[in-house]
Amino acid sequence: MASVNAPRGLQVAKKNGDGSNSTGIRTIDLNVSPKVASALLPDDLFTGDPITVSAAGTIKATPAGANGKSIGVFQGCSFVDSNGDQKFKRSYTGGVTATDVKIHIASDPSQTYFVQADATVTASAGFGTVPVNGVLIAGTGSHKTGQSAYVLDASGPTQAQSQVRVLRRAPWDTGIGASAGVTDQYPWYEVYLNNHIDRFQSTTVSTA
Repeated sequence: MASVNAPRGLQVAKKNGDGSNSTGIRTIDLNVSPKVASALLPDDLFTGDPITVSAAGTIKATPAGANGKSIGVFQGCSFVDSNGDQKFKRSYTGGVTATDVKIHIASDPSQTYFVQADATVTASAGFGTVPVNGVLIAGTGSHKTGQSAYVLDASGPTQAQSQVRVLRRAPWDTGIGASAGVTDQYPWYEVYLNNHIDRFQSTTVSTA
């Protein structure tokens, strides 16, 4: 059904399963000096970006690809700028000089999200019968709207363990089902983060 290419990253949907729905947001307080704050947040972040903590301890958008582990999805930030003004933003400019920096994330590992595919989807590409694993592709977010441009790779599941679990089509967006050969352009899907840091486990399990 969808035909307009208008990605908005990962949009908070609901809680997966039978539990009560929640759109609760976790706040990470980076109440440190401007120098340290800019070092902890070196890159731009946009609402809808999956985010991770790097090995160096910086908070960044989760790299696109198969196995990036995320702590949640960016939902905006607040900070005091260099003029002493309190700012509330849907995006963050990496390295900006600021104090009292707080970022807000959807961090529940059971949280589901709506995300748009980046091209025409076909049953033969692997999306004919869901759930399946899926790969995210990073786009260029907009500071004007504050919105992410992450999308679902329409070429299909190609990794044994991918960033997201594709659960179903978004309820407003009908089309492809189990029928082989059905095509649909830029569809929306409901997904959850496969490799959420609070869910992720190594495939190597100690028996000691």
